[in-house]
This record gives sequence, C-alpha cells and structure tokens, in this order.
Amino acid sequence: MFATVRFGANSQVMVNLLCCVRTLTGHLKQKCQCRPEDCIDLVDEKGTLMNLSKVEDPVSEYASKYLQGRQCYILIRVVREENSETTLYESLLEDLGKHYPDLPDQLQQLSGMTPRTGQRKKSSLQMVQPHTSTQARNRTTLQRKRSSQSKNSPK
Repeated sequence: MFATVRFGANSQVMVNLLCCVRTLTGHLKQKCQCRPEDCIDLVDEKGTLMNLSKVEDPVSEYASKYLQGRQCYILIRVVREENSETTLYESLLEDLGKHYPDLPDQLQQLSGMTPRTGQRKKSSLQMVQPHTSTQARNRTTLQRKRSSQSKNSPK
C-alpha cells in the first residue's frame, strides 16, 4: 500500500504506508531536508489535515490507519507558537497555489486566519510563509528570536 507525498520544488516521493507513523515522518523529514525537531504533517489534495502530528503512539500506530493508498498528499510543517495555543500550518510544497489553487486558503483557515488577508481572526499574528531553503528557515528563526527578545526587553 503506497501513497505519494509532494514537497519542495515540485518533488514527490512514494511512501509505503505499512510502517509506523514515526518511521514515515522520519523518512519524510530526511527527504525534504527538515530538521529532526520540526513537526510535520500531511494534507490531502482537498485540504483535509491527516493529523499525523497528533498520533498518541507514533511508534506502534501504522500510517495506513490514517492515510489511504494510491492517494496524493502534500507535506506541511506544523508550527506551534510558544506561550500560546496557536498552531500554524505551512506548505512545504513550493508554489502551492499553482498546483492546488484552494489549498493556501484552506491552510490559512486551519491556522485560524482569515483567507486573503493573512490576519489572525483574534490576533495580529501573521502567517508563517513557506521556507524554500535551510538558509531561509534559519533567517526566520533568528528573526523570531530577535523579535521576542525585543518584546521582552525592559524599556
């Protein structure tokens, strides 16, 4: 039982679903060059979140319990904001809107943002943009740290 996972600059990989969720996500992190500490998940072509990142026992639960064979999924990064219950979902497939026109809006809705504006429904946080490289990811991490340090510093 196999499925296709899309990511990067229109890359895709076939994955065997007869393995544990941790093995699958570890393999996908390696393929898309994510950091080991990154949290990833999948959405189907309709924008349905598969919730692999919330599986209680990813070592013993099989991926086939959550994913269907012969389906195509899009790899996403799950970003949980510190000191908040906010969760942001960002596509790891570049030019997501080119391939799936409705998915960018659906990811914003999953993140609790209003489509088109990119604004949080009850907050002024902005949506995290997809990273295209390790350098871009490192720059964004550094910018977040600087931003949080400046907010916490005494005035």
